[in-house]
Amino acid sequence: MEIKISLDEYADVDFIKKLLSQIKGINAIEISENEKTYSWNGLENSEYFGKVMEQSENDYKSGKTQELTDDLLNEIFSEK
Repeated sequence: MEIKISLDEYADVDFIKKLLSQIKGINAIEISENEKTYSWNGLENSEYFGKVMEQSENDYKSGKTQELTDDLLNEIFSEK
């Protein structure tokens, strides 16, 4: 089964990918732009992703974290 999500140019794609990757049952994330598709595996194995993960780990160690609440998740995924 697949779900297609259309984003505007100002969407926080990194946050959306991170959020979706933590949901049980999601086994792949692909990003496409202008008919070009990026696979999650390709992104995950890239040098850029390694740098982002390193920065995220450093932010966590220094106390720069943000916890998502159930209310926020419900607001993001609720039907409108």
